Amino acid sequence: MKSGPVTGAIGGLAAGIAGNIFFNVGVMIGVLSPPKGGDPMTAMITVTVAAIIFGTIFGAIYSKMYDCIWGTGVMKGLYAGLIIWLIKDIAAGTFVYIMGVPPITVSLIWVGFFMWVAWGLVMGTIYKK
Repeated sequence: MKSGPVTGAIGGLAAGIAGNIFFNVGVMIGVLSPPKGGDPMTAMITVTVAAIIFGTIFGAIYSKMYDCIWGTGVMKGLYAGLIIWLIKDIAAGTFVYIMGVPPITVSLIWVGFFMWVAWGLVMGTIYKK
């Protein structure tokens, strides 16, 4: 597929699904606290929709930066996903930690890793220039 935004949206859907799965895994193994209040289904839908929106944006950027990302195929997408995770979630996690909210930091880093790796694997697999 040659459209970065469309491919990114598909990757965003995969990221949303991965994020929801690994959030629940994190809760089960004790790395994360269960959400407080609200409907869990609404939270899962919200995470997935946000991942699709950001996946679309990052997909557009990926298509423009494609030649600058090292590697080929799936590895190119994986590297892009890891770069997004480092910049987006590690930076945000650090800021949130400094602001005194460590549980959100753990969630950003744990869930974000699996989300953006999933996004990158999808991008590397289906995006073609």
